[in-house]
Amino acid sequence: MTYRLLFFGFAMLVLVSSCKADKPVEQQKPAPAVILKPKPLLLSSEQRRELNFSADIIESVERAAGVRAEPFFSTVALQSENLKGGTGLEGKKLAGFSVRTTGSGDLIDSLRSPLRAKGYLIFKSQKGYGSLPDIVSVVRGSNSYDILKIQGTESVGHRLDTKTIIAWLKMQQKEASFSITGAGSDWVEARFINRPKDMSAFAKKVGEFAPDVLAHDTRTVEKLAEWMKKTNGFYLNWD
Repeated sequence: MTYRLLFFGFAMLVLVSSCKADKPVEQQKPAPAVILKPKPLLLSSEQRRELNFSADIIESVERAAGVRAEPFFSTVALQSENLKGGTGLEGKKLAGFSVRTTGSGDLIDSLRSPLRAKGYLIFKSQKGYGSLPDIVSVVRGSNSYDILKIQGTESVGHRLDTKTIIAWLKMQQKEASFSITGAGSDWVEARFINRPKDMSAFAKKVGEFAPDVLAHDTRTVEKLAEWMKKTNGFYLNWD
């Protein structure tokens, strides 16, 4: 009888231990991810002196955008003794100032003429694509094609350098007058001053020169022409 009680007690002990072992382990919830947005570096007093821009110009753009100005750097080729004076290295040069805004179109439209009269160009230098503010920059210049030179706009995949893109744009001025309102390393935005008489024909030329424009939302030349009429401008893009 004693052995039976000992065996029964041992069996119960094993059963209880196994039940505890099978108890699911509660998983701890992962800590929520924290996304830190770095604060933009503001245009310092030293950079303001280096630019030697009119203080009124900087203040007027800051006031219109409602934010402080940031430095704008262009990419420049650097000579290297190791490359025997070649231009194989790239560096950054302070070329102007920028502001971040969700109303880039209105800001550029309102300030383009008065700034250009004083020898400055204002343009969209970086797109926020709706989720972030656009970056609008101001540089010295009197010709809107200087914007492409500063940004080094090109398409390696389509074998188009900055000079070729500028030459194509100048050719289109015969059919429609426009002003460059934005440019990046592989894109250009322009606003019509006088629209082309045949928007579909103009859209076809845009699609042939920058085929990636048709690879996105517009898809067809007809839709691109309608978009150009609606926005009173056009854009070039090479992915």
